[in-house]
Amino acid sequence: MTAVTEHHAESGHHEAPEAISRRDRMGVLLLIFADAAFVGALVFTWFYLRTLNQGGNWIPKDVEVAASSQSWIVTGVAGVSAALMYLGLVAVRKGKVKQLLTFALLALVVIIADLYLQIQALDSFPFTIKNGSYASTMFALAGANIFHLGLTIFLGIGIVNRIRMGRYSQDDHGHVREVTYWWIWVAVASLITSFATMYTY
Repeated sequence: MTAVTEHHAESGHHEAPEAISRRDRMGVLLLIFADAAFVGALVFTWFYLRTLNQGGNWIPKDVEVAASSQSWIVTGVAGVSAALMYLGLVAVRKGKVKQLLTFALLALVVIIADLYLQIQALDSFPFTIKNGSYASTMFALAGANIFHLGLTIFLGIGIVNRIRMGRYSQDDHGHVREVTYWWIWVAVASLITSFATMYTY
């Protein structure tokens, strides 16, 4: 008895591209949902500790706060990068794979620059992690954003490499779409934390 497996040569998989795309999309959406819960917990911690402020431990008298402009610059650059990646997705949907490569490369360069800006912002904090609840929460939020940006860079390198190898087309670009979802979420998460940290006092 011989089992016959349908092979989709054009996609390089034994399953239909539509089935693979649905599964990948669900996986990325679940990842974003889980990460949103993590970001939500960090923001809740920020407001909880700020409101609780037992004995002036939120911001001790001798502690200087970080400039809010640093956070907004990082958020703005993340938004530009996400917009570039989205333009790449729009391009490949129209069959313009060369434009996809251009936009993906630009998005990758911008997000790498954003990681540098975030590390610089963290390094320039005028406090240490032990200087009260505000300081420790700021380090936690900055660390979470560094993780987000680092993972996005890793995914971006993979996507750019696969574009160069000719893996995507107008009819088969599921990975580009899923990575773009994540890219946009990272910008939104940065926006959420920037808004939260405006309420320092």
